[in-house]
Amino acid sequence: MRHTATTLALTALLAACLLGGCLEGSTSAAPQTAVVDLERIMSQSRAAEAGRAHLAQARRRLEQGFADLQKAWAKAPDKEREAVLRDGALTLRRQMAAEEAAVQNVVNGLLLEEVKAWRKAHKAALVLPRQNVLDADDTLDITASVLKGMDARKAVFPALPVVSVKLPGAEQKAAPQAPAQAGQTDKTPAAPRTPDRKKR
Repeated sequence: MRHTATTLALTALLAACLLGGCLEGSTSAAPQTAVVDLERIMSQSRAAEAGRAHLAQARRRLEQGFADLQKAWAKAPDKEREAVLRDGALTLRRQMAAEEAAVQNVVNGLLLEEVKAWRKAHKAALVLPRQNVLDADDTLDITASVLKGMDARKAVFPALPVVSVKLPGAEQKAAPQAPAQAGQTDKTPAAPRTPDRKKR
């Protein structure tokens, strides 16, 4: 998972979700503004680490699915095989992008819940990404508290993808696995089909 893109997404999401409730209350004893280091969250939190491990597993499954696809169509006519492999590769790339987005959503959700809980508990007015602040006193940085809260919880990600491969001129045969994107049909010989995802 690319930290730069993830940090930008977290920055926009954090600002959008927190600004709406930033004036719920304040006290003179509490900081009116706090900052969170999103890069540190994405590099050190257990949720982000678990997300990277989940994505590594998903990538292995998808790569194995494509290897099975290549093997299944190895003796098919060149033109037909090339079309099937091209479509299969595109489907699996799209699925990997969907897996990355799903993991990011889970991590984002935990982060925002912990930030909002801290803000309400300390009656702070505003929490900003540290990367968007030119300068801030270290006492305003609540990253450690947010990390502690996130690490006390377990990140639950969607089930790993499952790939189905059709053999040339044969009925569908189950193989190691990756779900297809919406719009894929059984008319495409090698297109993986979307399985029912169950919560773990």
